[in-house]
Amino acid sequence: MSSSSTTTNSPSRALRIGIIGFGPFAQFLLKTKTKQCHQLQATSRTDHSRLCARMGIAFFSDVGEFLESGNDVIMICKSILSPSEVLKTIPFHRLRRPNLFVDALSVKEYPRASLLQVVPEDSDILCTHPMFGPESGKDGWEGLNFMYERVRVRDHETCSSCLQIFKKEALNLGNHWKHLRDAGCLKCPARNSISSQLGANSSPTQSAAGSWQKWMSTQQI
Repeated sequence: MSSSSTTTNSPSRALRIGIIGFGPFAQFLLKTKTKQCHQLQATSRTDHSRLCARMGIAFFSDVGEFLESGNDVIMICKSILSPSEVLKTIPFHRLRRPNLFVDALSVKEYPRASLLQVVPEDSDILCTHPMFGPESGKDGWEGLNFMYERVRVRDHETCSSCLQIFKKEALNLGNHWKHLRDAGCLKCPARNSISSQLGANSSPTQSAAGSWQKWMSTQQI
């Protein structure tokens, strides 16, 4: 059952957040999650154990053990060009309880449909589209755009706590899905968004969308 009515204004709680893929964008997001005192752990095909140790993050070389480790949220940080290939490598049967799966890459229809096909029915799905990266967000996230869709959510407390991570960094509520659809970077119905107010012209949105697509096409696990 999906829901878009629950707001992100509920009090947040500390989450155990697992990251699948530990490329530059995942590392960029994790700095803020660590600052907000969430418990973090990661898994990746590449051995990032030393880097994770320096960041105070648990690293799992085995994705099955990672899934069994009791995450509240599992965030998939992988290129939008290969969501189905990544999902095929995840042994979902190793999950010990329902999780909130967050696609941190885009809210396009293809990754959304892929998640709905393979994520267990008792787990929730949140698709997101941060319109920023390590360069544009290096001095803080205030005023930057973050889009999301509650694709299938029953545990609203966990979902709201997850979205609060972004709201606490001064990303403002708004709804700019029409601008993104007009810019050609989304192929899905209008949903929810956390974003700053955009100007009257569409060109800034188009520029941001183009930069985002170029950046995410380079991200690897």
